[in-house]
Amino acid sequence: MPGSTRRIELLVPMPQMSPAGFTMFSEINVAKYPSQVLHESFTAGKIPIGDLPEIIANIWTRDDSPTSSLGEADWLEVFRRVGFFSWPPIIIRQADGAAVPLRPGSALTLYRGTTADRLRRMSWSADRAMAQELGRRHSPYGAASLFKSTVASDMVLAYLERRDDGGWTIVVDAAGLTVIEKLEDIRQRTTPAT
Repeated sequence: MPGSTRRIELLVPMPQMSPAGFTMFSEINVAKYPSQVLHESFTAGKIPIGDLPEIIANIWTRDDSPTSSLGEADWLEVFRRVGFFSWPPIIIRQADGAAVPLRPGSALTLYRGTTADRLRRMSWSADRAMAQELGRRHSPYGAASLFKSTVASDMVLAYLERRDDGGWTIVVDAAGLTVIEKLEDIRQRTTPAT
């Protein structure tokens, strides 16, 4: 934001998970299908709403295909109930010192590395290189490619930090993926012969 006195930063200290949320997260985390248990606990009202962003982020970013064991319609139910969020929370520090949550203000250009049959999914990235790297993980399912789409801001559900990958997943409502352009094939890294 040239000429702006606003700063984007992580919210520090981060909100602490409630004891009830931590108990549910512990149960969800050890389940065979964590996303299904998350949805069941959510629909039963067992997870405090304030704890959902952290629990969702942990479950979503640990799974390279989080919609495999829980369908997109069920995930959308959870994301829409929580409302847009980032985890960890990102804020914009305004000139007067006030902190407001970072929200997309306009359409975003996003990238996804994947196979053609897994294209219309919810996880995308604003970082092309990260999308390529994640696409390499999809290559066991078939030939992977890099794709690009522009998504309206109201179709963006969450920004989730991928701590192990050093980037962010941008979760979108896949209904907002109206035009998707294939950019290139993703090649697997070759390992040198020893």
